[in-house]
Amino acid sequence: MSTETLTRSSLLEDVAEAAPEEAGCWEVHLAYRMASMNSVVDFKAVVDFVRLGAFFSGRAGMAYVTGGREMMRVPAAIEGELTADLALLDVRLQEGAMKQAPFHCSGEARPDGQQYEGKWHMPCLRPDTCGCDGNSGYFSLTRVD
Repeated sequence: MSTETLTRSSLLEDVAEAAPEEAGCWEVHLAYRMASMNSVVDFKAVVDFVRLGAFFSGRAGMAYVTGGREMMRVPAAIEGELTADLALLDVRLQEGAMKQAPFHCSGEARPDGQQYEGKWHMPCLRPDTCGCDGNSGYFSLTRVD
């Protein structure tokens, strides 16, 4: 997987020449192994993105889904880069214990160009007392409109 991203100077040039535009409706999915519940919690949100060049952002309610049931929903900010081949994004939950660190997601485009799949990583939530390497799991971004 390529991890090349825009350089800051080229991004600023692109932003200066671009106008914000609607980027469509997308579903963000993060599979999170929650040791305390001995299960996988699916974090899901449907987001209407705004795009400025390769940069995109949006806000939505992120649902915590386990066993096919929505347990709760928290506000989330989602932003990053989206190209024809690669999605790089940060998902920041706005409430609860997980608001302390973002999910850093990277994925490659599927052949149809309507979905990206890859991995997410989150730094340790308690670096002062824990010191682990954080957590990671499966990530997808799928166009739904």
